Amino acid sequence: MAADHADVSKERVLDALRAVRGPELEGNIVDLGLVSDVFISDAKVYFSITVPAERARELDPLRAAAERVVKDIPGVKGAMVALTADHKAGTPAPRPPVP
Repeated sequence: MAADHADVSKERVLDALRAVRGPELEGNIVDLGLVSDVFISDAKVYFSITVPAERARELDPLRAAAERVVKDIPGVKGAMVALTADHKAGTPAPRPPVP
Protein backbone atom coordinates (compact mmCIF):
# COMPACT_ATOMS: atom_id res chain seq x y z
CA MET A 1 0.00 0.00 0.00
CA ALA A 2 2.81 2.44 0.70
CA ALA A 3 3.64 2.42 -3.01
CA ASP A 4 0.12 3.70 -3.79
CA HIS A 5 0.73 6.76 -1.64
CA ALA A 6 3.96 7.50 -3.48
CA ASP A 7 2.00 7.53 -6.74
CA VAL A 8 -0.11 10.47 -5.57
CA SER A 9 1.64 13.46 -7.10
CA LYS A 10 0.74 16.98 -8.07
CA GLU A 11 1.15 16.00 -11.74
CA ARG A 12 -1.33 13.11 -11.39
CA VAL A 13 -3.80 15.39 -9.64
CA LEU A 14 -3.53 18.05 -12.35
CA ASP A 15 -3.88 15.41 -15.08
CA ALA A 16 -7.08 14.13 -13.48
CA LEU A 17 -8.42 17.67 -13.08
CA ARG A 18 -8.04 18.26 -16.82
CA ALA A 19 -11.23 16.19 -17.15
CA VAL A 20 -13.19 18.91 -15.32
CA ARG A 21 -14.66 21.58 -17.59
CA GLY A 22 -14.33 25.24 -16.72
CA PRO A 23 -17.25 27.46 -15.67
CA GLU A 24 -18.19 28.30 -19.26
CA LEU A 25 -17.68 24.67 -20.39
CA GLU A 26 -14.81 25.78 -22.60
CA GLY A 27 -11.46 24.29 -21.73
CA ASN A 28 -10.65 22.64 -18.42
CA ILE A 29 -9.99 24.11 -15.00
CA VAL A 30 -6.25 23.37 -15.12
CA ASP A 31 -5.51 24.89 -18.52
CA LEU A 32 -7.74 27.88 -17.68
CA GLY A 33 -5.46 28.55 -14.69
CA LEU A 34 -8.21 28.14 -12.09
CA VAL A 35 -6.50 25.47 -9.94
CA SER A 36 -4.01 26.64 -7.33
CA ASP A 37 -2.31 25.60 -4.13
CA VAL A 38 -2.23 21.82 -4.75
CA PHE A 39 -0.95 20.28 -1.51
CA ILE A 40 -0.65 16.55 -0.78
CA SER A 41 -0.22 15.16 2.73
CA ASP A 42 -0.60 11.51 3.75
CA ALA A 43 -2.38 10.70 0.44
CA LYS A 44 -4.93 13.47 1.03
CA VAL A 45 -5.13 16.19 -1.62
CA TYR A 46 -5.97 19.82 -0.89
CA PHE A 47 -6.39 22.56 -3.49
CA SER A 48 -8.47 25.55 -4.45
CA ILE A 49 -10.33 26.63 -7.56
CA THR A 50 -10.47 30.35 -8.29
CA VAL A 51 -13.88 31.54 -9.48
CA PRO A 52 -15.57 34.93 -9.90
CA ALA A 53 -16.87 36.03 -6.48
CA GLU A 54 -20.39 36.62 -7.77
CA ARG A 55 -20.60 33.05 -9.14
CA ALA A 56 -19.11 31.12 -6.20
CA ARG A 57 -22.41 29.60 -5.02
CA GLU A 58 -23.51 28.76 -8.56
CA LEU A 59 -20.20 26.99 -9.26
CA ASP A 60 -20.24 24.66 -6.26
CA PRO A 61 -21.01 21.70 -8.59
CA LEU A 62 -17.67 22.47 -10.28
CA ARG A 63 -15.96 22.09 -6.90
CA ALA A 64 -17.79 18.80 -6.27
CA ALA A 65 -16.82 17.44 -9.71
CA ALA A 66 -13.16 18.32 -9.11
CA GLU A 67 -13.27 16.62 -5.71
CA ARG A 68 -14.77 13.46 -7.25
CA VAL A 69 -12.12 13.09 -9.98
CA VAL A 70 -9.30 13.53 -7.47
CA LYS A 71 -10.81 11.00 -5.05
CA ASP A 72 -10.89 8.49 -7.93
CA ILE A 73 -7.08 8.62 -8.33
CA PRO A 74 -5.62 5.33 -7.04
CA GLY A 75 -3.93 5.90 -3.68
CA VAL A 76 -5.83 9.08 -2.78
CA LYS A 77 -7.44 8.80 0.66
CA GLY A 78 -9.43 12.01 0.41
CA ALA A 79 -9.72 15.42 -1.20
CA MET A 80 -10.57 18.85 0.16
CA VAL A 81 -11.43 21.45 -2.46
CA ALA A 82 -12.17 25.10 -1.77
CA LEU A 83 -13.64 27.69 -4.09
CA THR A 84 -11.63 30.89 -3.86
CA ALA A 85 -13.37 34.07 -4.91
CA ASP A 86 -11.52 36.10 -7.49
CA HIS A 87 -11.89 39.85 -6.95
CA LYS A 88 -11.34 42.28 -9.79
CA ALA A 89 -8.32 44.53 -9.40
CA GLY A 90 -9.23 47.83 -7.83
CA THR A 91 -12.39 46.53 -6.13
CA PRO A 92 -12.28 45.97 -2.40
CA ALA A 93 -13.07 42.56 -1.00
CA PRO A 94 -16.46 42.42 0.69
CA ARG A 95 -16.28 43.29 4.37
CA PRO A 96 -18.05 41.28 7.02
CA PRO A 97 -21.03 43.06 8.59
CA VAL A 98 -20.27 45.08 11.72
CA PRO A 99 -22.33 43.84 14.69
